[in-house]
Amino acid sequence: MATEMGTAMSQGFLNNPEYGDAQRLFGGAPNGTIIKRWEWGEGLENKERGLVKGIQEHPKEFSKALFSTLNTYSAGTLPVLIPVYIDPEVVDLTRRATPLVELIPRVTNYGNFASYNQITTITSAQAITEDAALTEQNDVYNRETVQIRILASVGRVTEFMLEASRPYLSSGGYVDALSLDVRAKTLALRRLEEAMILLGDGTTDWTEPVNSTTINAANSYHGLYELISNANSNGLGGSSSFVTDKAAASITIADIRTGIRTARTAGGEPNLIVTDYSTYDAIKALIQDQLRYVSTQSIAWGITTLSFEGIPIIASRFLSTTAGGGSGVPQDAKSLFILDTNVIEMRVLRDVTYEELAQTNLSKKFVLSVFEALINKAPQFCHVIIDIL
Repeated sequence: MATEMGTAMSQGFLNNPEYGDAQRLFGGAPNGTIIKRWEWGEGLENKERGLVKGIQEHPKEFSKALFSTLNTYSAGTLPVLIPVYIDPEVVDLTRRATPLVELIPRVTNYGNFASYNQITTITSAQAITEDAALTEQNDVYNRETVQIRILASVGRVTEFMLEASRPYLSSGGYVDALSLDVRAKTLALRRLEEAMILLGDGTTDWTEPVNSTTINAANSYHGLYELISNANSNGLGGSSSFVTDKAAASITIADIRTGIRTARTAGGEPNLIVTDYSTYDAIKALIQDQLRYVSTQSIAWGITTLSFEGIPIIASRFLSTTAGGGSGVPQDAKSLFILDTNVIEMRVLRDVTYEELAQTNLSKKFVLSVFEALINKAPQFCHVIIDIL
């Protein structure tokens, strides 16, 4: 017999010669009955007093119930009689959105190089006299070529892990540990793509910002900063003229307008601004203080974001939020990209593909890979502001 206070009737209660009195007192309650809110106490006006009296008169027949602090593990604090129930959701503490992977057009490529033509000069037409000799005007064309690169993410799960974790993972929406690992490796691949789109360098080894891993330049394609600025002398049409170096000064509304105007004057139609989260907040403050309103805009896949004079602004976790120190670049200091995505393409020879590798032991090994390269057909249609305080 037990109460909510943690008191229970022992088995010896049945063998006690006073059992009859106790049974009468508690209304004939059988051994093991849980007593709640003074349900017994026959013939007593105050049933609470009846319960207390019954316990007092039969102290040997009652024993203390087990508490959760009893019977703990020898090397821990959890009781052995209480199982551990783990939330089936696996929370990704490294989460980083990869909007540019989705926003930049993905275009099928044939062959191991992405080649495209540019017309760099259109000779002016002429005003002529009647029956004048006709001389053709020669225009100038240029071809640029970028090599397709291979990005890969490799995973392996032992068969023991597959079987042992299946009941738990299946309750969280995963088929098994293999599907969980495939998801993680897919995220790793997408994050490398996002980082390479912004910061990739095909000339000098660079560091991706998620895990500060060094990426071999020989296996990397050039990102937007290198394509627009030509800082690594890749010769793909970029120029320092398409870059505003703030030299550790704060960004202003005039800076953004100048960048947009420079791109438009060169022939571009900027339709997307990408910046780091610190600069994103600074722009919101500038708009509120100087323009007195904050405009928002919906872009692809229902994303609602800040808008500056009709151009959406998105913040990227792959850009540094460190204040510029006088020589900063997007890899290590705050920056802002003004982009015309009509001339930017991700050329794809083969999109993300899953393949299981040869099995040489009791494990499942696989690789996710993509063959691609980023191109900017007209770097002058874009602009970058770097080294922002």
